[in-house]
Amino acid sequence: MRSLLIVFTNSLLAIIMTSKSVSKWMIRILAAPETNLFLFAFLLNFVYEVWQAPYYEFYGMPSLSDKINDLTHCTFGDGVITLISSWVVSALVRSRYWVLNPGWQLTLSFTCIGWFITLVIETYRVNITKTYGVLVLAVPILGMSWLAVFQWIILPPLVLYLARRHLLGYREE
Repeated sequence: MRSLLIVFTNSLLAIIMTSKSVSKWMIRILAAPETNLFLFAFLLNFVYEVWQAPYYEFYGMPSLSDKINDLTHCTFGDGVITLISSWVVSALVRSRYWVLNPGWQLTLSFTCIGWFITLVIETYRVNITKTYGVLVLAVPILGMSWLAVFQWIILPPLVLYLARRHLLGYREE
């Protein structure tokens, strides 16, 4: 049954990809800087979230599905923060394609904007709504974890690098 499903899925994908209008539409979506930034941000942040999960309170939840839901929720939020950071930098340079040649100033701007958004959100969630807390590795006064600080210093340049490398494959010569 499983092999039949795989064959059916592959056949369906082959039919869809041969349709010129659908394949052009898919190429446009895959070639968009925002798509690449979100996908690579989601993938890298999910791995980082899994690695840092034991330090957070939700890790003690009894069910695996609850843990996966929380990790996915946090990772999706990181992807959205990445998009917002990208849009701000795009507005500053007046081009969505700054990702193709970011330079150190745009990379630093992109990273700092994401870090600032995270700082505001984490401080709000920890100190005001008391949604969760991180007693281990907490930043003094803010209460947020150093793990989130490191995450937004390390991952945005990697996301930019991977998105740039992927986008260059779609660039028309």
